[in-house]
Amino acid sequence: MATTSAEGITVDCCRGCGKRFVPPAYVCCECGGEAFVPDRIPGEGTIYTHTVIRVAPEAFQNEVPYPMAVVELPLGLRMTARMHLEEGQEMRIGQEVRCVAKKDSGYWFALK
Repeated sequence: MATTSAEGITVDCCRGCGKRFVPPAYVCCECGGEAFVPDRIPGEGTIYTHTVIRVAPEAFQNEVPYPMAVVELPLGLRMTARMHLEEGQEMRIGQEVRCVAKKDSGYWFALK
């Protein structure tokens, strides 16, 4: 399971070729390898795309509406994440973000 900290986000790295994946990775699409080791990447990126969830799965119905984004991380990795927005903040494609938490529900990012 990927984690966050001051040092960044833990991702899966293929032992065979070094390609990195947002966990969980089972088979490397580059070399077919099935062995992975944890690696760290910076917990910063940019918004690739975003939306506001208005109709949520049952577990999150009491949280709607809530913002989500696909964040482009270093090395071309992309991750779907919840966004923590302060009042008045709006998401824009290309905007810089940083990872602020990893919860059971997934990753949380905030605008820089």
